[in-house]
Amino acid sequence: MKKIIFFSFFLGLIAINAIGQVAPNTKPKPYSGSKPSTSANDAGRENVFPANGFVGIGIPTPSAPLEIKRGAGNTTKKNILLKLSNEWAPSGQNEPSIMFSNGNATDPKNISYWTIGARVSGDNTLKTAQTFKISYKSATDLTERDFFSVDSYEGRVRIGEVGTQYDGYKLYVEQGILTEKVKVAVKDSKDWYDNVFEKNYELISIKKLEKFIQDNKHLPDVPSTEEVMKNGVDLGKMNGLLLKKVEELTLYMISLKKELDETKASLEELKNKH
Repeated sequence: MKKIIFFSFFLGLIAINAIGQVAPNTKPKPYSGSKPSTSANDAGRENVFPANGFVGIGIPTPSAPLEIKRGAGNTTKKNILLKLSNEWAPSGQNEPSIMFSNGNATDPKNISYWTIGARVSGDNTLKTAQTFKISYKSATDLTERDFFSVDSYEGRVRIGEVGTQYDGYKLYVEQGILTEKVKVAVKDSKDWYDNVFEKNYELISIKKLEKFIQDNKHLPDVPSTEEVMKNGVDLGKMNGLLLKKVEELTLYMISLKKELDETKASLEELKNKH
């Protein structure tokens, strides 16, 4: 009997000792999303990928669902923090993109989203230029619409659904532009026609001007209606041409005033003689 009691007491001591060896906090602490673990094991740690909370790449204490941080860039190399790429295919558009969606997964008809992407290679089928673009699809659209794009052909910028087949321009806008101010740069001083007031400038005679207008139905140097309908209007050049015509008209008025004054003087002279 004494042996049985002793043996039971011995087993109890072993059990108590085993329980005492278990650390009181052996369960992993849940991640709060704002203060990642900073234990000694995290020293020198760059990335944080917790089961719950914020993810940090290059930063052990992220302050957003995903935060990416690297050292400062320099003037000779881009500091690329995120790279998106697709498998290249000779006939594919290869358009890696980011989507901003309303998150409606229950009814596909109600899905709406914005995408930011770039067609970076391929596309031997459609033969389109490599293009960075911002697109939108509403719940009622069958396909997404390109609202803004910059292509690799001379960096042409397109806003809306408008053709870009005209060379020599950088901005193509659908419907129109509303702004408080527009300034048009004049590259060549000859396009501002101050030379009209030079002494050696020759005005076309009134008779020749009349004949030109009768034959062509527009002023010399000014584009015809057909030309404007086909090629549009260059605001800088057109304003220069209008200035030229105003200056020529001013010279005509000055010339006519001189002739009128001379005629008045002659009539006054004849009047005084009689």
